[in-house]
Amino acid sequence: MQEHTSNALMIATVNRIQLLPSEIKRRFDDGGIWFVDLPHRGAIRDIFLIHLAKYFPSQFADGGDPWSERDWYRLLRGYQGSTPVEIANAVTRCATEFYCNLSDEERREAAVIPTVSIEGLLGQLSQFNKASIRDAEDLQAIRNKAYYARPAGSEDKSEYAVVKQELFEYQGHYLEAG
Repeated sequence: MQEHTSNALMIATVNRIQLLPSEIKRRFDDGGIWFVDLPHRGAIRDIFLIHLAKYFPSQFADGGDPWSERDWYRLLRGYQGSTPVEIANAVTRCATEFYCNLSDEERREAAVIPTVSIEGLLGQLSQFNKASIRDAEDLQAIRNKAYYARPAGSEDKSEYAVVKQELFEYQGHYLEAG
């Protein structure tokens, strides 16, 4: 790589950056190391909307959203720690279940409009183990080693963002003068 002179962009992904030789890591000391974490709640909602519009266009086409803020909070809390693929698979399975549950007559007429519910999506949570639970120790080890990397995702500024709180608040005592 040191003798490489052409104008080329090299992209690589690794989960254990500490296992790379230092000469490779030095090539990216100028900020070329990025950390991609699991999506935050605002991103989870965006991922859901993309896949819901694809499989359930009558409910979600053209930016439509039939669900209340409370429904979204329930869904986002349930899918916190899920990967984008896990979210996409849950929506796909809901669409598959919808079509599999149609009667033969409904299939022949093909006039049924596919719909999905919050309960259907929450029910999918019991059908898989989230990566954040299945690989919790591995993910935390990766996060612990990513302190020098630039975050690939933006800060969650959606209305569904988790409010940051201090673990301990200082309850200082003030001395009065004189």
